[in-house]
Amino acid sequence: MRRTLALLAAVLLLIPVPARGAAPRASLSALDLIALEIGYTTVMARYYRPVDPLVLVDGARRGIVAYLRKQGVANPALPALPPHTDRYAAENAIARDVALAVARYPSRVQTAALVNATLDGELAALHDPYTVLFRAAAYKKFVAFLDGTANAGIGAELDVDPQTHAVRVVDVFPGSPAEAAGVRRGDTIASIDGGAPAGSPSDVLAALRGKAGTAVRLVLVRDGVQRDPLSIVRQTIVAPDVTGYALPGGIGYVRLRSFGARSAQQLDGVLATLHAPDVHAYVLDLRANGGGYRDDAVAIASHFVRGTVVTTQERTGAPSVFTAKSATPLLHAPLAVLIDADTASASEIVAGAIQDNRAGTLVGAKTFGKGLVQETFALPDGGAIKMTTARYRTPAGRDIEGVGITPDVVVPEPAGAHPGEPGHDPQLDRALALLAASSS
Repeated sequence: MRRTLALLAAVLLLIPVPARGAAPRASLSALDLIALEIGYTTVMARYYRPVDPLVLVDGARRGIVAYLRKQGVANPALPALPPHTDRYAAENAIARDVALAVARYPSRVQTAALVNATLDGELAALHDPYTVLFRAAAYKKFVAFLDGTANAGIGAELDVDPQTHAVRVVDVFPGSPAEAAGVRRGDTIASIDGGAPAGSPSDVLAALRGKAGTAVRLVLVRDGVQRDPLSIVRQTIVAPDVTGYALPGGIGYVRLRSFGARSAQQLDGVLATLHAPDVHAYVLDLRANGGGYRDDAVAIASHFVRGTVVTTQERTGAPSVFTAKSATPLLHAPLAVLIDADTASASEIVAGAIQDNRAGTLVGAKTFGKGLVQETFALPDGGAIKMTTARYRTPAGRDIEGVGITPDVVVPEPAGAHPGEPGHDPQLDRALALLAASSS
């Protein structure tokens, strides 16, 4: 705090006091300077690789200049940098440049936007696609995505063919209006409110969503036969991270969509439901799962492995080892795990732990290859910096960044496959065949 106050006092000296009666001018607040300090010091202290202070200064200046040009300043003027700038001088230089931009172009500058542009520039200078600045609204959406967002809809997961625009029901959420109306996995939607589904997946989703309590009229096709129209009343629903159901042959199919705050608890419930004498093996589907919270990945992996789940290494200090929760019941059953090119981050933590511990067979295609850990750091305006702070390694010490995890059994997914449907999903079919062979 004392350093922030010192910066505030220093930059205030750079901003002229408007004459009495003049229109008020933009001015930096203490919160603006706190945001600048958080951005700079967080990168210098926590980024997973060493950072040259001049790299951040240069990035900040690029951000300032870009912002001023957008505001109509043709040739923004910033002072020259000294040839040698240490860590603290670099921080002061960034605050000085922001203050001078406010002083020189007061009618063109909105200080909060200028500060965000400066932070954007610093983070962009790292050339790390996972290190970004979230504005307040975007950060709220990001957290809501991981923790579950309530929407009014019918409660079904859909797959939209990009060529034909055919809409197929991939899953029906338990307790949803779709389930109550009799919608089933594998149904195709022939019409929505009298019109054929068209456009992008988001367009189809928008057509199905609406105000809670309103109805949407669907015509479904099942096994090639068009059924009578259904009127489904929309309800407010939080899409589950985990769903599961029993397949023929005593196989429990578990679909994990993301690693949110409720994922581990939901998996407990799904496994408890499937745990019965007639279910003797499991398929864990991690395809198209882009990850989420590390701690939830550890909690979920605890159902399948013991010991180390993942090890993370920050720029300095000893590695941090995250182990399976011994209180979590271990699933003593044959297991196949489905992975693909969109299996990333926390999904790869779970897949890597299962593969290294030989707790199951990985089936499908090589994963995305995201072996970096991100943390979020709050800013005064409600935004946040999401920044890479560490690398992670699988229990066997593998660094998968940019490499991915190769499945034990490689099965390409052809165009037109229907995920989760036996007979229409070659990767799932191969997993089921392996599990059937292991139990015979």
